Amino acid sequence: MAATLRFFGTAAYELITEDGARVLIDPYMDSNPACPVKVAELDKVDLVLVTHNAYDHVGEAADILKRDGCPVICAKDVAHSLTTVKGVDPDQIRVTIWGIPMEVAGVRVHPVESHHWSFSVTPSGELLSGPAMGFMVDAAPGVRLYHQGDSAMTYDFRLFGELYHPTHGLMVVALPEDSLPHFEVYRGGETNVQEAVLASQWLGLRHVIASHYQYPSHPDVQRFVQLIEAHKAAGDWSPEVSVLAPGETIELLP
Repeated sequence: MAATLRFFGTAAYELITEDGARVLIDPYMDSNPACPVKVAELDKVDLVLVTHNAYDHVGEAADILKRDGCPVICAKDVAHSLTTVKGVDPDQIRVTIWGIPMEVAGVRVHPVESHHWSFSVTPSGELLSGPAMGFMVDAAPGVRLYHQGDSAMTYDFRLFGELYHPTHGLMVVALPEDSLPHFEVYRGGETNVQEAVLASQWLGLRHVIASHYQYPSHPDVQRFVQLIEAHKAAGDWSPEVSVLAPGETIELLP
């Protein structure tokens, strides 16, 4: 069977690998106003990946982990929050950091650096901070999915392309509509539209999937597609490009 990807809004995804493993990435679901799917409606999850310790990325990870008893790949600050604050069994945690490849639940995952922050505050006022990550996930032969993990623009994108050869990328193109207080002062996401296009080129992506928004009508999402279509018209770069609505599923083809 082909690997499939379902979008839940913001940066939350369900990846089903060719072998049938169900992987949730940054499962911001029940508290996500754009997500049409609730945790209770999910089939059993085999693996959770969390890029960093932000409410709209950790999301309902703890609820899923407690429900299904599956493992989670994350950094130490996320692990500490999940276990000491949310009551997740420490035996479910697979702590990692940039550069350490892993195989968990039959899924090969390579964490990479994300130029971003990762922090939260516990109910007792303790500040938790650690490294933000992105993930390269092998979904099927010839299909390596990259989740950017909110990284800002960095020349590392070119290095990642040369080293890891991702084929499909979930690229930050906007700032989700409910993400920050004083939203009106912000003028883009962690990578703006032009940066996301260049990063996608450096990564060598065959399939570019817009990410980090809630509704496809977001003007930055539309502008991102327009810029890629301009490259196609010029004949200098012709990737497939996808914009998903929350709840929509696509196949990831080699």
